[in-house]
Amino acid sequence: LAVETGQASGSLVVEAKNITKIWPQPDGSERVAIRDFSTRIMRGDKIGVIGPNGAG
Repeated sequence: LAVETGQASGSLVVEAKNITKIWPQPDGSERVAIRDFSTRIMRGDKIGVIGPNGAG
C-alpha cells in the first residue's frame, strides 16, 4: 500500500452518502458496524476510522 501526501486543493476525492456495513454473526444475528454514514473527503484531508475498542 502506497500513501502519497497531497496538497489541500479543495478537490473532492470521495463523496459517500448513507453507507451501511453489516456483518453476519455465527449465531445468525447481524452486527452493524456503520449505519447511514455520509461524508465528503477533499484532497489533502486526513481521516481515520476508530472502532469502539479504540482500534482503527
